[in-house]
Amino acid sequence: MSLNFVFDSALEDAAKRLCHEYWSYVSPSNYIAHLELLFYDHNIEFDELFATLAKCQVYLDDVHCEYCGRPYQLDVPADVPYARRLNSWFCDGCISFSGGQLIVDR
Repeated sequence: MSLNFVFDSALEDAAKRLCHEYWSYVSPSNYIAHLELLFYDHNIEFDELFATLAKCQVYLDDVHCEYCGRPYQLDVPADVPYARRLNSWFCDGCISFSGGQLIVDR
């Protein structure tokens, strides 16, 4: 599995490393401990962490919209296993453009 990162152009290298560390989370049961470790290691507060993460978009490189090919955009690390289990996926833009027909035709 590979994640593709798209960073805000103003984001510094330390903030990019923080994003990479956040998305390295793999344990399904220790999310809070993972966040606390990030707070400690980077000496930041809750709001600073999520303000930084908001400047980073993360996509799966192997799950794409079946219609337009857009990669699956992740919101949280827990989305990764969910997205990987999808047999097919249509992005919101294609669903909207089709007037919902992409969903109805399934």
